[in-house]
Amino acid sequence: MSRLTRIHTNSDPEVLRLDDDRIFQYSFLYMLEMGRNGGPEFNEKEIGNLREYLLRGGFLLIDDFWGTYEWDTFFQAFSKVFPDRQLVELDKDHQIFHSFYDIDGPQMIPGVGHFFSGFYGGDAGITINRALLDDHGRIMVLINWNSDIGDGWEHTYNPGYPTMYANLAYQLGINFLIYALTH
Repeated sequence: MSRLTRIHTNSDPEVLRLDDDRIFQYSFLYMLEMGRNGGPEFNEKEIGNLREYLLRGGFLLIDDFWGTYEWDTFFQAFSKVFPDRQLVELDKDHQIFHSFYDIDGPQMIPGVGHFFSGFYGGDAGITINRALLDDHGRIMVLINWNSDIGDGWEHTYNPGYPTMYANLAYQLGINFLIYALTH
């Protein structure tokens, strides 16, 4: 982030639980693999903290889960945070894809395992970005389904991982962060 923009970030990420009130000290949260292994099981404190965090202007990026089963598992738990709000699907013209780089909408960033076992089939091959909006249309939660930008970041220097996906992962991440910090 610091190399490609003038945004200075903490080089040591903070790992927090949602029931930890320190989440309110951060403007950007990142969660991954939310539909795996039975999905998240939020307790009441976590649901309340996350709802309050998002309504206060926080931004949550959810990344790296694949296929209908993982979507359904994730959505069953996550819908408890805002049961009265509907998710919207973002199209390629949404400003989040143009906040720093011009990106042609949602992009599949394959996980590193895809290059050793093949791409996911079926509906896991269709990348969709869904969002939960506040009352003013600001994205509070960006859901990156059927894509794994975290692997693009993590495997930047892996000779088996294509540079084009790592670069695109950085571009998406920068766009998401700039959107979060300016909205």
